[in-house]
Amino acid sequence: MRGLALALGAAAALAVAASPAAAERRMFSYDPISPDAKRLTGAGLTVLFEQGLLSARPIKVLATGVPAQALLRKAGPKDLGKGGLASMPGVDTDAALYEVNGTVEQGKVYVRAFCPGSKRLWLSFSRIALRHDLRIQAFGDDPKAAGQARLCGTLDFAYRGEWRLPTGGPPDPNEDWTDSLNGPR
Repeated sequence: MRGLALALGAAAALAVAASPAAAERRMFSYDPISPDAKRLTGAGLTVLFEQGLLSARPIKVLATGVPAQALLRKAGPKDLGKGGLASMPGVDTDAALYEVNGTVEQGKVYVRAFCPGSKRLWLSFSRIALRHDLRIQAFGDDPKAAGQARLCGTLDFAYRGEWRLPTGGPPDPNEDWTDSLNGPR
């Protein structure tokens, strides 16, 4: 009986630790390195995400150099049409997929910029981790093939640094870096 109580207590503690309430919000900034990333983001991209016990979940993408941001929501492979990511050549099939919410903030601007002609935009993210580069692939609904998405761009970024979360305004790139080794150049 005592063993069962200990097992239940451990399971409850693990559930609490893995719950969204235990997630920590963080912001990493990235410099563009691929042609698509340079063309679409200019000065780079910042990702606001929740760091959980086993993974990171992006919440927003922010243009580093201008005040433009897009809210993200979780998406599934079926959102991209038959076969999802696996049906598209040159696509990272194990990436996490999110849809840009086109109804809030500058979501519509992101859709138009990343996938001209599309009405919806999905972004797939490679692993988000401290001091690791990031790959984002952009997908839009294909106006020529209803119910099917198309790859609009592959954006590769070099890790730049971590921001302290803002307390009342946008982060100040001259003061708000948490990692001085990777601060502004």
